[in-house]
Amino acid sequence: SKGNASFLYSEYRQRIRGVLSVIGGFTLWEILARTVLTNRLVIVPFSTVLDTMWSLARTGELWKNIYVSLVEFVLGFALAAVVGIFLGFLTGTSTRVREYLEPLVSALYATPLVALIPFYILVFGIQLASKVALVFTIAVLPIMINTQAGILSVERNFLEVASSFRASRLQIFFKVQIPAAIPFIISGVRLGVGRALTGVVVGELFFATAGLGFMISIASQTFDTARVLLGVFIFSLAGVFAIGLLQNIERRMAPWRLS
Repeated sequence: SKGNASFLYSEYRQRIRGVLSVIGGFTLWEILARTVLTNRLVIVPFSTVLDTMWSLARTGELWKNIYVSLVEFVLGFALAAVVGIFLGFLTGTSTRVREYLEPLVSALYATPLVALIPFYILVFGIQLASKVALVFTIAVLPIMINTQAGILSVERNFLEVASSFRASRLQIFFKVQIPAAIPFIISGVRLGVGRALTGVVVGELFFATAGLGFMISIASQTFDTARVLLGVFIFSLAGVFAIGLLQNIERRMAPWRLS
């Protein structure tokens, strides 16, 4: 019925609009590549990218590159999330630790860490460890800074009320500060996802023997635009999936944030 359709639309409105936006973008890409931007060294139609994806998937080359990039991302990002949240809690609850670490964190956050690639190669070589270290370094700071901001954003009234009921420091931390910080933590992790994917691409462009970034690098040298755009497309899909997953986590853990 019309009422049920209206209810379903309102319930899944965000997802429906997101899907329509993606379909519209791919359709516009296909039309422009076939009618306006016809130079195949610059752009190819989206259908050509899909054909290339199918060909590489059948040979197994695509899966190998996806697996390498996925391992680098998961290891580096997971380590960054754990360390970043821990340091954020530490600096948010301890003034002394925050005063010691804040200048260092500010300096590192402002430093173009990509410029340290020769250092990563020298210390870790060109194997997995170097890419994981790069992803970790790039992703950890926004997670830490947002977690710290979440802890510091807790209203003093809440802390005073908890103290008046004789709550211990651990109870205040787990019952007041962490719930208040969850939206900030999720935001930091979402920023970290984008930076981690950037770290994977940069690492594989400069020092790798496999991975999607390596595929993009080789394809750009041979002017294989379809493979270049395929790599970018897969990284974009990974980002969309990761952000959507984090939004679902936030919706469950902090429903008041999205209400």
